[in-house]
Amino acid sequence: MRKLTPDPRLLPEAIDARRSLLARALHGRSGRAFARLDLAGMRAVRSTARSQRATHAIVRFSRTGEHGALWLGIGALGATVDKRRREDWLVGVAAVGAAYVANTSVKQVARRPRPQLRDLPPLIPTPTQLSFPSSHAASSFAAAAAFSPLLPTVPLYATATAMAVSRVHLGVHYPTDIAIGGALGWTVGTGVRAIGHGIAVRRRESWGDHGETGDKVATAAAVGTATVAASAAANTDIGAA
Repeated sequence: MRKLTPDPRLLPEAIDARRSLLARALHGRSGRAFARLDLAGMRAVRSTARSQRATHAIVRFSRTGEHGALWLGIGALGATVDKRRREDWLVGVAAVGAAYVANTSVKQVARRPRPQLRDLPPLIPTPTQLSFPSSHAASSFAAAAAFSPLLPTVPLYATATAMAVSRVHLGVHYPTDIAIGGALGWTVGTGVRAIGHGIAVRRRESWGDHGETGDKVATAAAVGTATVAASAAANTDIGAA
């Protein structure tokens, strides 16, 4: 892989990140011990799959997770071909978008810098120098939680885990970035799924015999929610990676 040169436009952001809330929280003996453990975990992950072929495959796979694209695509495809459960698929799309936005908000507060290791430089460029939490992990586990009633659970969570770990292997996140990002995404995904289910139940009880009309209205509402969430994900680079 070619060596990446730092983008000078990102230098002020990197300096700002090093003065971040999270950086201050890691001061002191316990904080330094935590940081060393995090770094050791990153080195352990990066020591795997060192062949150029494996790394190229990981890069291609990881790029499908930019802005939650893989999961938004799965949700859109499901909504198109599985009309009986279209609402559920669109709720999943909304969950991915909501997790992306939530993760971006936390990232702007924490402002943790990305790993900067001279012996293990990042293998891909990133739009920002902000690392915590991982948007790839957040969107992936939100999708796993939201799509779990629709797709086989084990492959779903295995793919979400692989997506999150790929970010550590590529040198752009620490293990804690993906762990917290995954937890945040799963929480948001579970919450959005529960809200969507509750709305569907109340809608069926409210409309009664007018189920077909209710389906159309509910689907329109779900489409609107999904569109807003997908637009938010697609039009911001802050939370990428």
